[in-house]
This record gives sequence, structure tokens and C-alpha cells, in this order.
Amino acid sequence: MSISEERELGQKLLKQVLSQVRLVDDPEIENFVRQTGESVLSVVDRKYFKYRFFVIMDPALNAFAMPGGLVFVHSGLLEAIGSQNELACVLAHEFGHVQGRHVAHRMDNMKYVSIGTAVMAIAGLFLGRGELGSAILTGSMAMNQAIALKYSRADEQEADRRAFQWLCKAGWDPRGLKTTLEKMMKNNWLGSPHIPKYLSTHPVPEERITYLEDLWKSHPCYLKHKEDPFRLKRIQIKIKVLSTDPAELMARYEHLLKKSPKKLEYLYGYALSLDKARRFDKAIETYDKLLFLFPDKDVFLRDKAITYFHMGKYKEAVSLLKKYEKGHPRDVTTMYFLGRSYLEGGMPQKALYYFERLLPRWEENTPFLFQLGRCYAGVKKDGLAHYYFYRFYALSGKPQAAQYHRKRALALLPKTSPMRKRLTKEEEKGD
Repeated sequence: MSISEERELGQKLLKQVLSQVRLVDDPEIENFVRQTGESVLSVVDRKYFKYRFFVIMDPALNAFAMPGGLVFVHSGLLEAIGSQNELACVLAHEFGHVQGRHVAHRMDNMKYVSIGTAVMAIAGLFLGRGELGSAILTGSMAMNQAIALKYSRADEQEADRRAFQWLCKAGWDPRGLKTTLEKMMKNNWLGSPHIPKYLSTHPVPEERITYLEDLWKSHPCYLKHKEDPFRLKRIQIKIKVLSTDPAELMARYEHLLKKSPKKLEYLYGYALSLDKARRFDKAIETYDKLLFLFPDKDVFLRDKAITYFHMGKYKEAVSLLKKYEKGHPRDVTTMYFLGRSYLEGGMPQKALYYFERLLPRWEENTPFLFQLGRCYAGVKKDGLAHYYFYRFYALSGKPQAAQYHRKRALALLPKTSPMRKRLTKEEEKGD
């Protein structure tokens, strides 16, 4: 399998997976994973693919990278890790499999595998046999192929070795490779209802743990990154709020705040829960309290602005976001909500300025693609609007709607448009 063929396989896998999973629609969470991964990738020589990152809303302790550089992290794993360093170690190991092209090489050893069967087998293997995987693994042949595609012990050792080297070079502590594996194994032994899917595709025999220990003894290196513990805590609180009934969380935080009325984590979780429950005025009041108690953490200004956005108070949201933007001009969450606030406030041209800045990193972010389509429709660029609506529906697994917008885009885009050329090329391939 050539590099270009593997890229093509990756694109087909992306459509299959995104049509089956629920992505976490939060720029801050996605950016946390992306930045962590890119800090490792910055020291990887001769990258074969453009790596793309996605966060799946699922409680399983899982992360996986598919052929073509597709990297998926489950929200359950983000809740379970104890540091950003542990996430860097998991991602580095996944990059080791991609750079080693382990799935592609295993496919080379299998005869008569159609691309369609391979897509089903790989997607089903990594998503597991639960609710998500069962929707994909529909035939015994695909199941057999998936079993054959599992990583071998040699694959795992090579991925560990590559990851160890990259982590050292990038300034992360590779001992996190061992601690995350031990954490997952402990979770498995304790009989958790969410047994780590990671262990089903990444075997952890005792010799693998021993191998990692020996690597550390012969090549010790240490954490050089200065972590912000509250950054990870924010991510974990956000995931908890996104996945839990807000009434239950509000009651829990109210109880905790009676004992510790000024504890930062409790106040932040309470504010997010209030926002989700649409008790906006109380959420704004709680953010004001956070800003008063912790004036050094101006991120709560951005959070308060997002609550104003949810209230439909777009001018107030823009005012606070512009203030926060001055100190954080590249913050993706700020750019996204400035774009959304301008779009909902009837100023799509201003929204487009921010959305186009985000586009290079979010070309396959389905919620974003839909908003971008709306934005182009608002500025009367109908060909581009239909193109991005097509991309949204194609990746969301809605072929009829996708086909309609593809036809409209082809009819409206000029012949010189790169988007039109891309659509034509896809049509020629039969995608």
C-alpha cells in the first residue's frame, strides 16, 4: 500500500467514523488535544501524513490513530488522565503506529481485501464491539479482517520505542507511557463497566511494561514542559458537564460550595452547569464571583461571554470577547465564538473574518463546517455555502443531503474554483 493509497483509505475511514460517533463540540477541548499532539509531532521527522485530531464523546478509556493520520481521543480518557504529560504519551504511542504504518503493512499481508471491507474492519476494530462498533461490523468477514488487523507485540514495541524517543526530544516525560497503561490495566482488573477499549487493540503483556522500564533505565529523560494543572481540570470539568444532567450537577456543586464557597473548581463547574440548565443570570453572577476571587484567570471573562452568547445577547458577547482577544489574539475558542456571535447577530461578513482563520485547522470539524456554510450563505456566496454544506452532510453520513448540496455547488462555483476542482476530482474517483 502506497502513501497516497493510505491517505485515500484515511479519507474513507474518516467518513465512516464521523457518521457513527458524536464529536465533542467544544473548541477548547479539541485545541487541548491538538496542541498536545502537535508538541510531539514537532520533533517527528519525515511525517507521512497531515495529522488531524478529533475528540469523541464516549466514556470509554480509549484513543486510536487510523491510517492517514486520523487521531481520535475519547472523552473518557481525558477524564481519566492525571496530567497533560500522560496525554502526550498516549498520542506519541499512536503516532508511532501511524509512522510505522502498521495497519497498512498488515493489510499488505492479507489477500483479497476490498477497500470497503478494509474500511469496515478498521473502523469497527478501533471503535470496539459496543454500541459504536456494532453499527459498523455487520459481517463475519469484516470481523475476521478486524481481528487480523490487531497490532502485534512487535508493533507495540516499535510504537513504544518511537514514542519514547519523540517524547524525550519534545521535553515530555516518557514514564507516562507506563503509568497510563497501568491505570488502564487497573481499571480493567477492577471490573469497570467501561473496560478500556484501548487494551483490546493495544496488547499489554508483562514484557511490554518491563521493556518500558528498561528503556527508562538506559535512556532517562524528564519533563521540561511547565504544565498548568487547572487547564486539564477545566477540560475534565467541561466533559463532566457536557455528559451529565445539569440539575444533578448543580445540586452536587451547591452541596460542595456550602463547605468550600471559594473553591475554584466548584465555582467553575457550578457556572457551567447553570449555563447548561439555561439559568443564565445565575451563571453570569457566578462568573463575576470567579473574576473577583481569581483576577489572574481572565479566561473566565471568555466563559462569561459564551454565556451571553447562549442568552442571545450577542453584542455583550462580542464586547467581552474583543476585550479577551487583546491579550489572546490566537485563542481558537475566542475566534469561534466571535464568529458565531457576529453571525447570529446579523453580521456574517465580520463572522467570516474569524471563520476563515479557523478553516485550515477545522476542515473536517462537522459543527464548524455547518456554521461556515451558513456564513457564506449570509454574504451571498452561495456556491461556497453549498460546498461547505456538502462537506458537513458528507462527513455526517447523510448522503442524500450531501448529494443535493454537491450538485448545487457544482452549478454555482466558477470553473476556476479550487473547491469545484476538488468536487470534480472526487466525482471521478467515485467518492
